[in-house]
Amino acid sequence: MTPRLAIMENMDSLKKALRHALHSRFRVKGAVEDDTELFSSGLIDSLTVMELVSFVEGEIDCAIPPSEITLENFDSVNQIGRLAEKLLSAGGGT
Repeated sequence: MTPRLAIMENMDSLKKALRHALHSRFRVKGAVEDDTELFSSGLIDSLTVMELVSFVEGEIDCAIPPSEITLENFDSVNQIGRLAEKLLSAGGGT
């Protein structure tokens, strides 16, 4: 499997895990699509964002630099996936 294909498969797994965790762990009510605004719409708050960052770090086995913890990177499942892909493509994770 090529590294790019492995990252793409990991992103699909990450998105699935995120959607599940948003309901089960973070108690988000209602449907969460890949483009649903999480923070901007009030589904999660600033404390939950920090828990979400920790969850994502565990899922991708890569630390997320503080400079990357922004609304632009964490306001939807797709945005989180793009950030994770960027970090993993840059050589982060194991």
